[in-house]
Amino acid sequence: MKLKNAMVLLLSLTITASFTACSGSKEGSSAEGSSNGGQSDKPITITLFDGTWENPVPEPKGPAVDAINKRFNVDLQTQYIPFDSYDEKVAVRMASGDIPDVIGAESVDANFVKWAKQGAYLPLNDFIKDYPNLNAIPASDWDSLKIDGTIYGIPDYFSGKGGKKPVIRKDWLDKLGLAMPTNYEELKAVALAFTKNDPDGNGKADTLGLGLAKGFAYDPSFGAYWSSSAWYHKNDQGQLIPGNIAQGNKEKVQFLSELYQAGAISKDWAITTYKDVFKDFNAGKVGIWYEQPGNSGNNGLDFDVLRQNAPEAVVVPIPAFKQSDGQQGIPSGPAWYRMYMISAKLKDQPEKVKKILEMLNEFKTVVPEDKRNPQNEWIDWLNGHEGTGYTMKDGVVQPDLNQRSKVAPAAYIMNQGWVTDDSDLEVFVKIAATPEGKAFNRAMTDYLKSSKFYVNPVKRIISTSYMEKNTELSQYISDETTKMVVGQRPISDWDKMVEEYMSKGGKEVIDQVNDEMKKNNIQGEWK
Repeated sequence: MKLKNAMVLLLSLTITASFTACSGSKEGSSAEGSSNGGQSDKPITITLFDGTWENPVPEPKGPAVDAINKRFNVDLQTQYIPFDSYDEKVAVRMASGDIPDVIGAESVDANFVKWAKQGAYLPLNDFIKDYPNLNAIPASDWDSLKIDGTIYGIPDYFSGKGGKKPVIRKDWLDKLGLAMPTNYEELKAVALAFTKNDPDGNGKADTLGLGLAKGFAYDPSFGAYWSSSAWYHKNDQGQLIPGNIAQGNKEKVQFLSELYQAGAISKDWAITTYKDVFKDFNAGKVGIWYEQPGNSGNNGLDFDVLRQNAPEAVVVPIPAFKQSDGQQGIPSGPAWYRMYMISAKLKDQPEKVKKILEMLNEFKTVVPEDKRNPQNEWIDWLNGHEGTGYTMKDGVVQPDLNQRSKVAPAAYIMNQGWVTDDSDLEVFVKIAATPEGKAFNRAMTDYLKSSKFYVNPVKRIISTSYMEKNTELSQYISDETTKMVVGQRPISDWDKMVEEYMSKGGKEVIDQVNDEMKKNNIQGEWK
């Protein structure tokens, strides 16, 4: 859920950007001739069932639906469920046999695999090549959507460089005469100084060096070696293993335990939500925390609030630490977030399938950044028209959040094109609402563009054991390492904990994941 929330916050800023991608589409090109493609004038009825983070939730009828119907000559019948309860609702819908034409999902999971193998979804391999914006998706990004080589889902772009990264109050470093930390020992010294040496100058002992929330949000790792989620380390059999049971995580837990004992992280961190830590950071009371490019507002770093509480605050990313193997970089996230599947019941309705793919293809139309304005018919239509669904501020489309889910087609169908040149990161610098936010986004963007990234191989294969057992296994490790940090279980129990993990199904997961990697010739790699 934490990763989903991080993605959602980033997507909420990029959804109107129509990123410049490698599809080769011309500005608004697919929009001009897409209404019915020379087919019958009778609208094609298309049912769509999907989750959403839009607030208010998009209604089945309204100006946005009318606009989509008119443009594509369809009768779009939608049902959107808040993602907080979507998994349960879609499971009931699929079990009923009343499968809609198009089904949305956030990610590949055990249900996706089960339903695909049961024949619920239409194989899509033979269709992709006919739609330029879909064909632009890199071959490697289709890997995690394939079951036995068959593609069942159409993904939506999400930058692999997105997600929360460690950040620090540089003004506190400067005030205390400290350098940017380059390893965990230096980080420990900085965190202790931030806690004990009054970096905000108010004469009170009311600051914390390192923010930490329950479940170790957002994973205080400073490189792939220490990541809880990256499959980077190998066991004695030469198999890649999950980061949460690896040596790097053990070192990180030891570090956190020492900080906890020294009072440099909250005594209540194990029951503290990440949102509450953001509040403390925005209040100017935490020195090291996490953020991503953009402006996450109430659910993240809020420069308006931080400026009021700490006018001198300067926030910058902490570069990844150099590892013992000589590498230095960040684990890459998945290259996509959210996807659509098409019901296998449409296998004998080729015109409807083509219409659905035509729509999805057009919604991935990309427009150069300098053309994203009301004069561009596609941009204006997509965002619900200037003055109704959005306004322009400093040359950037700014959605009206109260109207967007009623009038903007972009609130109904995912619309990010694929990006391979980091131009999506530059968008955040431009749209930042405050000088402080612009400076932060510039620093974060420059850092991400210059960093190496470890491509996590587990994100490119489908393992049913991993999907079915990973949540429970990860929670077990999180619970036990929490005990280690707060002193309820000795870190010397690490090997015993790993044995317990293996007996709970971890060995089966590791074996199957490695078998799938070998079968698909996939391995971890630096890019």
